[in-house]
Amino acid sequence: WPNSIKELQRNWIGRSEGSNVSFHLPSLNEDLRVFTTRPDTLFGATYMVIAPEHPLVQKLVTNEQKILVGKYCDEASKKSDLDRTELNKEKTGVFIGEYAINPVNNSKIPIWISDYVIMSYGTGAIMAVPGQDQRDYDFAKKFDLSIVRTVEVPNGFDGEAYTGDGPAINSDFLNGLLIDEAKSTIIDWLEKEGKGERAIQFKLRDWLFSRQRYWGEPIPIVHINNKPTAIDESELPLLLPEVEKYEPAGTGESPLANIKNWVE
Repeated sequence: WPNSIKELQRNWIGRSEGSNVSFHLPSLNEDLRVFTTRPDTLFGATYMVIAPEHPLVQKLVTNEQKILVGKYCDEASKKSDLDRTELNKEKTGVFIGEYAINPVNNSKIPIWISDYVIMSYGTGAIMAVPGQDQRDYDFAKKFDLSIVRTVEVPNGFDGEAYTGDGPAINSDFLNGLLIDEAKSTIIDWLEKEGKGERAIQFKLRDWLFSRQRYWGEPIPIVHINNKPTAIDESELPLLLPEVEKYEPAGTGESPLANIKNWVE
């Protein structure tokens, strides 16, 4: 593969280091787990967002919110992950009617559903920290949710969410620590209290290699007597034939299906 495509694939895998955190759900007497790369901002988690297809949605939604939540889930199911994340600039969501307990300060925070959270990454739920995340900030401003900064902004900063480094504020025993030290400290505390642990997540998605080559992906496997068989390494790479006509077979098969001598 060309280096440019290999680099795209590496980026698409998306390795993230952080921690899993447990938020207690009083109405169900169980925990909702989230993965975060910024556990140091836990004191600024003022609400939670779960994916519309999360299995806890139907358990958590209150009777008063069932119609709105059901309608929202139906609309979200018609969108692709790309529509819901990279292409989604306008934040939408619905309050589910229930609350979770922030594990570091025992504050009661509302649970929302929104299509910018997807099930294919992490646990399908996030802790929202609008002071330190722009998407969360936009959502909080739209729905009038609380915003608490947990990192001191530098002089002259007049933006919205602050994503840079700085000493922790409004964070109890983390106050004064820079991000890396604050992360390590809070993860140690979570593990000691049984409320979380260090974790690594991968955003593993099919990057659709076949779109990069007309023939499809390289062929390391052949079928002999209907049995998949690996081509010997000494015979790789398998070179494709030079042909005058490479239109599709018309049967739904690869264009190679027309080239009987080469295939057989």
